[in-house]
Amino acid sequence: MPAPPIRRTAFDALTLTDLHDLLALRSSVFVVEQSCPYPDIDGRDPAALHLIATDGKGDIVGCARCLEPDGEAPDATVSFGRLAVDRSQRSTGLGRALVVESLAVLSERWPGLDVVIGAQLYLERFYGSFGFVRETEPYDDFGILHIDMRLRR
Repeated sequence: MPAPPIRRTAFDALTLTDLHDLLALRSSVFVVEQSCPYPDIDGRDPAALHLIATDGKGDIVGCARCLEPDGEAPDATVSFGRLAVDRSQRSTGLGRALVVESLAVLSERWPGLDVVIGAQLYLERFYGSFGFVRETEPYDDFGILHIDMRLRR
């Protein structure tokens, strides 16, 4: 089964239903499935470009957010995160498609800036397949081991 299509949406263009369903998916994956109570609403969503994948019924089944540059030139970097895929869409390539689309957005908006992400440790090989390289030792982020990874551009 092919991965669902992905649309790009500014925060202000999200419908209330989209926002509800987006936050529900993130909560389902990051808080419930991973047993990790953490502050998902961190104030960064309004400035982010959101990637949303919907199934044939219009339900949100995947998401990610692309973030503006962090820092000042020449050390500025960009990032994406909050990448979540509903259980029903795992192993369809949707996670990979969300990373590809995230990298495309970041390249279009901020060409040449390195991409730095905080990745769950178990996903190191997955992100490595896109060219990301580990920059830190594992660290605890609300009970889940993470590493910082960079894609040089």
